[in-house]
Amino acid sequence: MASPAPWLNHAFALVHGEDGDGRREAVEAWKRKHVDPEWADFSLTLCSEGCPWPEVLAALQEASPLGAEARSVVVPAADNLFTRAKELPAAVKAVLEKPPSGVNLLLVAWSTLPAAPGKALGAKPWTDWQKAGRILKVGALDAAEVPGFIEAEARARGLILQGASAGLLAQRQGGNPGLLKRALEVLDLLAEDRRVTEAMVDQVTFRLAEQKAFAWSGAWQKGDAAGALRALRMAMEDGDEPLMMLGQVRREVDRLLRLAEAEAAGLKGAEVLGTLGLSPKQAFLLDGYRGALAKLKPRGLKALLSRVNQCERDLKGMALSRSEAPLLDLTLALCRAWGR
Repeated sequence: MASPAPWLNHAFALVHGEDGDGRREAVEAWKRKHVDPEWADFSLTLCSEGCPWPEVLAALQEASPLGAEARSVVVPAADNLFTRAKELPAAVKAVLEKPPSGVNLLLVAWSTLPAAPGKALGAKPWTDWQKAGRILKVGALDAAEVPGFIEAEARARGLILQGASAGLLAQRQGGNPGLLKRALEVLDLLAEDRRVTEAMVDQVTFRLAEQKAFAWSGAWQKGDAAGALRALRMAMEDGDEPLMMLGQVRREVDRLLRLAEAEAAGLKGAEVLGTLGLSPKQAFLLDGYRGALAKLKPRGLKALLSRVNQCERDLKGMALSRSEAPLLDLTLALCRAWGR
């Protein structure tokens, strides 16, 4: 996915969405545009994942090294910075509304941030950022966009999708661009005569449809240790990105933290749903979160968050080996936390 030039031109920008491939490509393209490789060691600051706004502001206020045109700050896994639009610090809001010269900022959120009124991107200064083209979404494709995406990717590989193969691929893989690309990459290897049949799509997507990270998260949320470990093994064998899977865990644990804060503040009904980023149609999920929170209690919730952070550090340290040991340990801990 080529990042749009207007977005790349902005020194202050945001990229969000679940498409890990698209997100990584966008970040690298932005860095190529705004970070001088000769000065990267001195002029590029990578904030810690999940850091608070004060850390971001402090990084922006550091002096640029002599000889560098500008300093650049990248904030990975910045989802937590968008949980409460009304609580944006005044100093940060001023910087976001009028970005200073001589410094660049890229905020990276792993999930798709809601833009409805009162939500993360539904208030200033983010609405102004959206109008200015500073925000790039790399999340799931809309249903109407999926066929065109599949056709374009197939055409780029010289593949001819026969019969209902394109529709079957869309049905099996949904709107996740990364999963669609992976399936087409395998089909590219299978289709020696460049013709893709429904049988070939069925063969390629049979396991891919079952081993999505959602199968893993769905299993541990039911306390199904055997199912969760089986889904994890299949995901790792098929090359799923461990940090993407960990992103799902962080989102769920973050919702538990927000639920604890909402209950402490005495919020009820729709207010609780809004705090957790859930729609009224997702109200049925509250019972699961409340059950996990009641079982963990504050001490257990703090310990679970520490496990998530430790797993993230372990995964990054073992990125080359792709060891699944950190996720195995975390999976069992999640099963115990959510299991009834």
